Parts: sequence; structure tokens; C-alpha cells
Amino acid sequence: MKKINILSMLAVIFGLVLFGCSQNNEETVSNTSISTETSTSGEINQSTESQSLAETSESVTTETTTSRSTESSSDGKQEEQETILVRKYSEEEKDELQQAFLDWAIPRAEEGGMAVTDTYFDHGASGSGDWFAETEDGEIQVQQQSTQEELPGYDAYDIHALKGVVFYVSTSGVTGYDEEPGETHGGVGGGRDYGGQADDDYPIHKYLLGDNGVVYELIGSVEELRAYQAGFGLYNDDGRTKDIEADYTFKVSNDTDAQKAWQEILQDYQK
Repeated sequence: MKKINILSMLAVIFGLVLFGCSQNNEETVSNTSISTETSTSGEINQSTESQSLAETSESVTTETTTSRSTESSSDGKQEEQETILVRKYSEEEKDELQQAFLDWAIPRAEEGGMAVTDTYFDHGASGSGDWFAETEDGEIQVQQQSTQEELPGYDAYDIHALKGVVFYVSTSGVTGYDEEPGETHGGVGGGRDYGGQADDDYPIHKYLLGDNGVVYELIGSVEELRAYQAGFGLYNDDGRTKDIEADYTFKVSNDTDAQKAWQEILQDYQK
């Protein structure tokens, strides 16, 4: 009986020892699992942070490079335009400049299946004030009718048009130079127009050649710009008020080839 009791006690003690070892093993396994997960999570977070920093750095570098490139490009354009000196041109010089630009524009129109004319502006009977146009850079003098009075006159403008050209799609299939607008007039009182030559399905492009070296462009439908004087305004005989307001604003043309050509043409007259 005594032996049985001793054996029972030994069995209980042995069982307790085994249970304790099992608990320690489970805690060890659990701790190992937690440690592994923490380490893995830390590595993932560190990797993600490194990748995020790399992407941010790359983005900043790209933005900085683009910004510097844009600034350099803008400075280059400004320097290029600053080389054009505004001065007075004779009517003969204006004709020569317009012809030089027209010589560039004719093959350009042919390639694009369009017609071009040097009849860029005309009007019927009017007062004696200046004809002008609105541009993004302010008013541009188009025609000074009075040689005796300043209405308001050359010095009232920062920019002066050295004539211009007009592009459109011809109803008669003409490509390149179209002589008809210069030979045909629709009557007096502003009735002169491109209605008989320009296809209604395509826009008209009016170019003004500024003495500041900039080409200004007005784009509109045939209905809007069909009249030769459409897009232009007229000062009253007092040279202060306006008899006709300019209904549209000429924009700096996005035609970079035209801008370059006009700059090069004007360079020959800077001497």
C-alpha cells in the first residue's frame, strides 16, 4: 500500500514536470513567432519607406529639372524677342516686309491645302481716326489715315502692324496665293469680305505682323471674320473716343514656324 502511494505521488510529480515543460515550449514557440513577425514587418516597413523616399526624390528631381528647363526656355524666348528694336518703317519697307512673309506663307499654305492672301484688312468710307486691333499685349496700330493729325497717332501705341496675311480654305480649290480678294470688293461701307472665297466649313486665320517681332493671330468662323475689317476698331475724329470697338482680341500665334520666320525677316531691317 505504501508503495502504491509512493508510485502515485511520483506519477503526479512527473506529470507536473511534463506540463511545465510543455508550457515553456509553447511560450518559446509563441515568442519566436512574434519575434519573426515583428522582424518581417519591420523589414517590409523599412523597404516601403525606402521605396517611398526614392520615388519622392525622383519626383522632386523631375519637377526641378522640368522647372529649370521651362525657365531656361522662357528666358531664351525673351532674349530672342528683345533683339527686335521697334522703329518707324516707311510704307515701302512695310510692303517689302509683307512680301517677304508672304513668300514664306505661300508654300506653307500649299502644303496645308489652304489659300493665303495679303488682303488682310480693308474698309469702306470712315472717319479720319486710326484703325487698330486689340491684342494680348495691348492695342496695335493698323492704319493711320491722317498724315496731318495724330488721331491718336503713332506714338500712342506700343505696337504697330507692319501689315499682315490671311489664311483660309478656298471654295474654288485655290491653294497657295489667292489673287481674288485683292481684285474683288463687295462694295463700300465695310462690305468687302472673304465670303465669296472662304469655305464656310473651315475657320479664317488673320495674321498681324507686329513691329515688336511678334505674329498675332485671330481665328474665327467665316461668319465672324468674313468682312475685311472684322476684328478691327476705329478711333473717332477726336483721337480719344472710339467710333468702332474691336470685337475680338488677337492672340500671340501658336504658329512657331511663323514666329521664327517673322523674327528672321525683321532681323534684316535692324541694321
